[in-house]
Amino acid sequence: MNLRYILSFLNIMKIPGLYPIMKDWRAFIRMHFIFSAHESGLLKALSTPSNRDMLIKELNVKRPEVLDALLEVGLASKELELNNGLFSIKGKRSKAIMESNGDMLAAMIQGNVTYYSDAYRNVTNRIHGGELGDDLDKIGDLVARFSKIAEPIIKNFISSIVHGKNPMRILDIGCGSGVLLKSAYDSNGNATGVGIDIDEKVVRQAGENISTWGLSDRFEIRHGDIRHISGEMGTFDVITLYNLLYYFDKEARLSLINNLRDMLLPTGVLAVAMSFHSKGKDMATANLNMVNSSLKGLTPLPQLDDITSVLKKCGFGKIEIHRFMPGSTFYGIVATQN
Repeated sequence: MNLRYILSFLNIMKIPGLYPIMKDWRAFIRMHFIFSAHESGLLKALSTPSNRDMLIKELNVKRPEVLDALLEVGLASKELELNNGLFSIKGKRSKAIMESNGDMLAAMIQGNVTYYSDAYRNVTNRIHGGELGDDLDKIGDLVARFSKIAEPIIKNFISSIVHGKNPMRILDIGCGSGVLLKSAYDSNGNATGVGIDIDEKVVRQAGENISTWGLSDRFEIRHGDIRHISGEMGTFDVITLYNLLYYFDKEARLSLINNLRDMLLPTGVLAVAMSFHSKGKDMATANLNMVNSSLKGLTPLPQLDDITSVLKKCGFGKIEIHRFMPGSTFYGIVATQN
């Protein structure tokens, strides 16, 4: 290679900020490759090493040049490898997505490439008064899938509340995948109750999961809006709200929590787990807040004091705060009336 070219390249790399941006750019490309390879079925097809013709047939490819381009990105990003004409999965990230817990990892990537990315792409229009995103009803199933990643934390939180108590009737509002109900049952075999969600796709997912886990005789999964059917559900020992209160504005939160207090037995517990406004100290939460502020039907993340204040107004006399992770504004709140 000509020395002049090498020197020119080295001078280019001296541009302030170029190297870290290049690293971020490569990560950006890798994430988009994994998204496309998962969505298109390429990763699944490569669970068995396959040549190009096999992939074209397996994936019903009509534009081979697009598949070729995707395969090339996979090789360049080291997520794929090619040996003796056979493509196979090489990268740790792509391999992880194909493992038993891979669906929640795939959902994380899908969320970042789709609606998280949309919040940033459209920020210029929206800060000048443009329409907010209107696809909240399309992302519930995706959110439920990647929310499973917090299960170990939430399981410990719920376990501390329900362990050893009998009876234990639970209402899980915004039940997502139903994993919170399973966690409650794992900690207390006396647990029964109801999971409710406003998203029909999520309700189907939760119902299938509860059935698969053999818990259909313990928990009922219902489709509906808790604001409209709360009076017909009876009373509960525990009511849980997981990443839900930012779907309600300040006035609606007050009304909701008042109604939930009336649904609790005198010794009952209201358990809240959610991300709160980080004031720039937690990147994950700041990113979530960006999305919340960009979609119709969501509100910016509240501050922790905002929610504890509402709980006090609604008659909860004892409020315990649980900090789940250092440096994070993902908290749990346990509220009781006495």
